[in-house]
Amino acid sequence: MSDRFELSLKNKEVRVWLIIMVPTVIAQILIVQFTENPAGYITGLFPLISWTIFFIWRYFYKRKKKRIQSVS
Repeated sequence: MSDRFELSLKNKEVRVWLIIMVPTVIAQILIVQFTENPAGYITGLFPLISWTIFFIWRYFYKRKKKRIQSVS
């Protein structure tokens, strides 16, 4: 198996990133469009929270993948 990063929908990391980030971007756009104070801290927290969730998931995914490869 190659150590290179595959940028396609076959890659689970890319799919999870899309699943997390697309709704985040849509929610952020809706908040900016439909609130009176679009420059609030909420719009800045959305990307931060979603990236944090993604990288926590990625850490556990890589750890699990490494553990499975070392056993087999």
